[in-house]
Amino acid sequence: MIKLTLMPITSQNDLVLTAWKSHYINQGHWNIYAHMTELYEARNFVNPHPAAAYPYGFYALTAAWLETLRLAGLISYEGWTTQWAITNRALWFLLLKLPYLAADIVIGVLLFKSARSRHGPLAWATWAWSGSAAYLLLMGQNDLYPTLFAVLATVLGAQSLRARRAGRTYGFALSVASMIMLGIGATFKIIPLALAAPFALTLTPHWRYRALLVSIPALIFGASALPFLSTPAFVSGVLYNWEGVRLFSGIQIFATPVSLFVMSYVALLVFLICRPYAFTRPRDLWLIGAAVFSSLFLFSWSQFYWAVWLTPFIVALVVIDKQRYRYWAMLWLILEVAFGVLLFSRHRDFNIGLLASMSLFFRFAQFDAVISLFAPGAKQLVEIVWTVMRTAQTTAWLLSMAGAIGVLIFPTLVARKSEQEFAATRLHDLRSLHRLPLANWTTVLLMPAIAIILSTAIVLTLSRNAAAREFGYVQIGQVTLTAAQPMFSQTIAPPQQDATGLLLLVSPSASVSLPKAIELCARPLAPASNTLSPTCSQGSLIQTVGFNGYGFVFSPSLAALMHPYVLDFRLIAPAPETRVVLTLVSPPDTQTSLYTVRQDTQAQIGLARLILLRTFDAGAALTAMMARLVEDWRLFIIWGLSLAICLLVIGRFVRGSLTDGAVQLLSSAPAQPK
Repeated sequence: MIKLTLMPITSQNDLVLTAWKSHYINQGHWNIYAHMTELYEARNFVNPHPAAAYPYGFYALTAAWLETLRLAGLISYEGWTTQWAITNRALWFLLLKLPYLAADIVIGVLLFKSARSRHGPLAWATWAWSGSAAYLLLMGQNDLYPTLFAVLATVLGAQSLRARRAGRTYGFALSVASMIMLGIGATFKIIPLALAAPFALTLTPHWRYRALLVSIPALIFGASALPFLSTPAFVSGVLYNWEGVRLFSGIQIFATPVSLFVMSYVALLVFLICRPYAFTRPRDLWLIGAAVFSSLFLFSWSQFYWAVWLTPFIVALVVIDKQRYRYWAMLWLILEVAFGVLLFSRHRDFNIGLLASMSLFFRFAQFDAVISLFAPGAKQLVEIVWTVMRTAQTTAWLLSMAGAIGVLIFPTLVARKSEQEFAATRLHDLRSLHRLPLANWTTVLLMPAIAIILSTAIVLTLSRNAAAREFGYVQIGQVTLTAAQPMFSQTIAPPQQDATGLLLLVSPSASVSLPKAIELCARPLAPASNTLSPTCSQGSLIQTVGFNGYGFVFSPSLAALMHPYVLDFRLIAPAPETRVVLTLVSPPDTQTSLYTVRQDTQAQIGLARLILLRTFDAGAALTAMMARLVEDWRLFIIWGLSLAICLLVIGRFVRGSLTDGAVQLLSSAPAQPK
């Protein structure tokens, strides 16, 4: 219910952008890579990202889902000329995320079915309360798709090993199905191919069959890529995507560039080749997945939301590896809590900015800039917390890789319990039947959510004076401040709310010897207001991961008058070599003439890149959000149907698991004297 409630009111640009690109397939442009390149060139749009960055399977599935929605009368392509030209954002957000929700539910089902007896609900609950998994639903990224197929491949591979150990003939067919799932997953993102070689080495001892298994996912991905190999946008944007290539980033070891991820991957393959096949267990595939992805995050650059690739493997080990379940549970807890806290160290569009897609009232300035501006005393404390969380996250990755490889090498690392201890444990479980098995895990399961809630509350509290009013991003020129020209003036339209501060962005690559402070004086541009003294503030230099520029605090706040304001920026005792370069952007379409930049005797229509800050108006923000939600009554019908289906699916599995577990436990309990 929490996920479904947040799905219609949160989004990130990639959700709508990829859907907008995919809808061109339904309009006859099957080569989406070539078409998007032509479209951007025709519009003179300089795109820093690839025209289409994902393999074709993702775009094909998204296009099929869009066409289904169109035929059902829920959406229309009419007027969809840019990604945000949609009619009802809340309805679109929910509809576009429903396939991701289905993937989330199916992963829960697979983990549920893979768990040991009576631990199915725990497996599903651990997955459901994983912040790294829930975040993908809110953001609308496609990483749930490759994760689903990786989990499905692991489940089929584990069933194959069980069938082979039982002497059943269909074991190899399940191995082939496992490889097919990896191949299909690679048509959404290439990363599932990383599991192909270690899985093939584990599923069969025969080299000819291993070669066959490895070739299956490679052929599936190759077949999906073949029609586009002559398209430069596909080769550069998908096969050599800058994010994917950085996975192989190296360091200098003995004067040789070495990729630690590739080194650990090769070491894993060598071990699997040398290990006797008789030691293989179904659990090993989950261990291999944990080892591969934890080493990838440990040794390579990665996007923070890729954490979902590792999550189901850690969850599975919590409920499968009964001798070390506390170990895996603790690693899951550390990773999820760290994810929830570090989420707010990222760009603001990836955390509380997810709500800004519904209303710009929820747009805030970059959090590290806000801390430096309004709460400098808390800056060091926040940095310490983030450093601790990054350290804990890295430690958990290291322990995940070491634990997975250690169990693969020493499968009986923890001695088995004696028959007497095992019988005593079963009796204790029998006496505890009246309690829900998840009750003892409630605190652990809720801790990631609590960490996210507390982090959100802290960020909103510290950002209460930093709701952002931003302007265009189309660059039209530059303004340069030097010792010879230390000042420029910027005219802006009347602010709609009192301004608490201002952020002025600079171009750090073109600037030289940035001064530590700049003076800003704001004065109303109206003859009747000449008696009002200007509001002046000395802004300090802020250089963080997400912001480069100067921050100014207005005390008292800059009043929202009916007249434009003139902002005078001036260097304070600049050094001779000082050079501050400011980017000019095109002003808003309305009242363009009110945005003027003046330096000496020159003036031009434009706007220095700046952000006006105001106090967050929670009432206005919630009112604007509610207005979006009630734009289309069909939103509530689809939301209710989605909730009903989710409850039916979950209820069917959970009730059956609890009943079967109770019957099994009662039937196997030892007889006790009266």
